[in-house]
Amino acid sequence: MFNTDTRHVVIAGFSLALVLMAGLTVIGLRQMAEINMQFEAITQQHVVKSTLIAKMRTAARERVLLLLAMALTSDPFERDDQFMRFNQGASDFLEMRGRLTRMRLSRDEQFILDRQRAMTMISVPIQERAAEMIMDGKAGEAKEILIREAFPAQERVFEELAKLYELQNQNTATASAEAEKAYDTAYLLLIALGALAVLSGVLIAIFVTRTVTRAKEALFREKELAEVTLHSIGDAVMTTDAAGHLDYMNPVAENLTGWRTHEAHGLPLNKVLNLLNEATRKPIDYFSQGAAVDTALTGFSAPTLLQGRHGREYVVENSSAPILDREGKTIGSVLVFHDVTQSQLLAQELSWQASHDALTGLINRHEFERRMRELLESARNGAKEHALLYVDLDQFKVVNDTCGHVAGDELLRQLAGLFHKKVRDTDILARLGGDEFGVLLESCPIEHALRIAEGLRESAQDFRFLWMDKVFEVGVSIGLTAINAHHASPESVLIAADAACYAAKNKGRNRVHVYQPDDIELAQRHGEMQWVSRITKALEQGRIVLYQQPITPTDGPAGDAEHYEVLLRLIDESGEIITPSAFIPAAERYSIMTNIDRWVIRTLFSAKGMEWRGRWNERAARGADHELLYSINLSGASISDDDFLNFLREQIRLYQVPPQILCFEITETAAITNLHKAVHFMQDLKDLGCRFALDDFGSGMSSFAYLKNLPVDFLKIDGAFIVDMLHDPVDLALVDAINRVAHILGMRTIAESVESEAIVEKLKTLRVDYLQGFAVGKPESLVVSSVALYPPGQRAVGEERS
Repeated sequence: MFNTDTRHVVIAGFSLALVLMAGLTVIGLRQMAEINMQFEAITQQHVVKSTLIAKMRTAARERVLLLLAMALTSDPFERDDQFMRFNQGASDFLEMRGRLTRMRLSRDEQFILDRQRAMTMISVPIQERAAEMIMDGKAGEAKEILIREAFPAQERVFEELAKLYELQNQNTATASAEAEKAYDTAYLLLIALGALAVLSGVLIAIFVTRTVTRAKEALFREKELAEVTLHSIGDAVMTTDAAGHLDYMNPVAENLTGWRTHEAHGLPLNKVLNLLNEATRKPIDYFSQGAAVDTALTGFSAPTLLQGRHGREYVVENSSAPILDREGKTIGSVLVFHDVTQSQLLAQELSWQASHDALTGLINRHEFERRMRELLESARNGAKEHALLYVDLDQFKVVNDTCGHVAGDELLRQLAGLFHKKVRDTDILARLGGDEFGVLLESCPIEHALRIAEGLRESAQDFRFLWMDKVFEVGVSIGLTAINAHHASPESVLIAADAACYAAKNKGRNRVHVYQPDDIELAQRHGEMQWVSRITKALEQGRIVLYQQPITPTDGPAGDAEHYEVLLRLIDESGEIITPSAFIPAAERYSIMTNIDRWVIRTLFSAKGMEWRGRWNERAARGADHELLYSINLSGASISDDDFLNFLREQIRLYQVPPQILCFEITETAAITNLHKAVHFMQDLKDLGCRFALDDFGSGMSSFAYLKNLPVDFLKIDGAFIVDMLHDPVDLALVDAINRVAHILGMRTIAESVESEAIVEKLKTLRVDYLQGFAVGKPESLVVSSVALYPPGQRAVGEERS
């Protein structure tokens, strides 16, 4: 290491320089020790930071994947487990970030962390809202929120974490370069000082050499630690030298590219990394000879296809950063690729599910209405005419009731395939819900549309559905309407087509009906549909009111009457009072009677519950012997609704209503149509103490045999027989027969529509038990405070089905 002359010079000057050499040596060694300690501390700190950042990214990514899995799973127990892991991911993320923020951070690191926190504050509420919707059973809406809001917000969080991770790599590389340079400087200084003395210099040189060797070994260990960290990261990491030649790849990068590090080391980056444009599949010329390494992978859109040496392709997102030395000179670059193949597949699946019907594979109602809006807009702008077919199966319920829902689902799938073959390639076929389909005919005059509709009808008529040993014929009723500039909105197009379909069914089914604005049947249908809107608005505005009419016993004075029927009235926009006969048929046809029944129960019980309880207790205390009853009408839809019974029981408990004063009226038709459910419904409430009246008896099936199976307390004779009984011997005989049979069965009878004193006397002669009508008492307002259909904080049982 040293020549002879130098050694002599060192020996000659050793005595003079010994003190100086000893002092300089001590200072040099102390500097080296400090450099070593600082480097170890800096490197360790960067390793810890990198590990924490990697764990934050893993926790955030697992939350997104768990949220996607929650949306796709149908198993409630699995969804609950995923929801718990979803919440645990947030705790892990916050723990890692807390540990990171407690470390010493540079200004750049703090700035990126602050941006990450801001992005997280945006993404987390969206994720939690989507998770709550999934747990509430609204997976379809949650999927749309995930695609539209959650994924983009979470990607911005990942971008900030990637920047922070890249900054750690850069800081580690810079610290390593600086440490190596410091060690080299110290080494040369000690060698120069050792040349001043032979023996002392040699000893000092040996000592310094050993010290530097230990330092290099420590540096090597730190480098190995850094490589282990890179091996544990879930993203692909690659480094290059200043010329763009590959220097290092972690195992994930090796798997994605199909290259091993020892094979690719020293090769130009563009020989190893094959990137394609996802849309055009053309290679991306991201790195050319002489291009700046730190800007080579910036400026092209992501995600991108990475095609490996083995031929497999991955959808990746990338980021890159330069590696700088102490002087700020670029000495290489670090490239990071994140495999988003699975995430993109899940996103595509969610997007498909959001716009398609899972059973038939056709587009769903939401997507159908979106495309219809586009056609309506083109009709307005370009004077084009399109058409809409509203297709409703005629015998679907027969298949469902006979063979079950599995057979019904298979029938829908087969018909979807059949219809798809009968429409044009440019036409849009969708399942609108249940057994209803829709077809959008683009640029199709009404005459041509009618031929297509007839083709669909004939194909359905000729179709035979085979299930096990049964064969079914299935017809369709089709409503046809033009889509032109005269329609105000997509809703008006659907209303017109639905009305035409309804007319087709009314005329005998298995036919096509073309919508005409002056069609009387369609005008009636439109009127009913308008009533739906008016009823809903009246409920919202408190314009549905309650009346009561006395039901008087024939064997006592009218003043003792404590039996009332609760009646419904609607106050229209002009203040006129509308009776139920005007709007109840529309409410029944469009399935909103259960909503009205719920409103009546909640409004009546909340206003009168405590009053009724007080009156009941008072009467019981003084031993009153005449009845206190309030009769409330219930629709057939409510009786068939499995959740309505639970709702009714809950309202009785909530408002402390004595069940003994409640009498529920159901019509003969509703009871017989849903006989099994009606009996269960009635028996359950009778066990509480409630009573039942069979309303309008004689107007429906009129079979006395049914009365033996219905646990009713009162039989209300239909008013149509009462009004003419004094002049029509048949009506009189029917009233007498109904009254006698009811008494034999242990029921009490109520005559409706009692309008004259002569009828009152005749009914007393026949021994009818109760009278109701203008002759014994007119309806009067039942003053209550109107309440909302669904009060704040209290959702009606079975609200989603109403």
